[in-house]
Amino acid sequence: MNPRLPRVPPPAASLGPPLAGRDIVRTIVLGLALFGLAFLVLRELAAGGASASARINYVIAYFAAWTFAWLAAVWIVFVRGRGLRLADLGYTVPERTWAARGVVAAFAALPLAYALLALLRPIFDVKTSVSLQQYFGGPDFTVLHAAAVLLYGGFLVPLAEELVFRGLIFRWLRQRFDFWPAACISAAVFGAAHIRVDQAVIAGLLGLPLAWLYEKSRSLAPAILMHQTYNSLVLMLTFAVVWLPPGAEN
Repeated sequence: MNPRLPRVPPPAASLGPPLAGRDIVRTIVLGLALFGLAFLVLRELAAGGASASARINYVIAYFAAWTFAWLAAVWIVFVRGRGLRLADLGYTVPERTWAARGVVAAFAALPLAYALLALLRPIFDVKTSVSLQQYFGGPDFTVLHAAAVLLYGGFLVPLAEELVFRGLIFRWLRQRFDFWPAACISAAVFGAAHIRVDQAVIAGLLGLPLAWLYEKSRSLAPAILMHQTYNSLVLMLTFAVVWLPPGAEN
């Protein structure tokens, strides 16, 4: 009887240097702590601001706090603490075809996501029209506000989230598991970070192609481009809806 051979680890070395689980935990705890502190400060600053302009500025500041909390946590733990470079964390230049695939994947995912949202929202009784009008509707919401929201929500938030959810969490899982278990677990964590049920489901499903792009290209750039394109399209469609003249949707 042949002795049982040890399981060969998944071939994930080309994703970069191996990551320690304790460093992943430190990054998550530090990122949440920094964002929680920023959130408390923002809530205090916004306590007396009931105007539409104040609410818009709060959303922009929320995006900024979320972005820089995670970037700061990664820099403190991995760049300063472990001496890793940005290239070691997945910020590398892929082949041009992979960059294009990331953008195309976002355009393909958008109609599927909206179709799924249309099915999920009645089930979970989620209404978005009030919140959209509250934050992005009315004369106080200017082109400058839209540009700021697009800069953070469309470009910088995906940059930070891909570094954390694919560059760290998926990569750490991939060092221990095959692709699909690692992708599903990291996608579930990514979905849970979006809190609201309908958005969590969509984000969780989007996490699968994002992990696949990172796995196949060995670079975070295609996943970042897909995430940025998708978020930017969603935001621009939102702006178009709230800026439609009354009765234009009829």
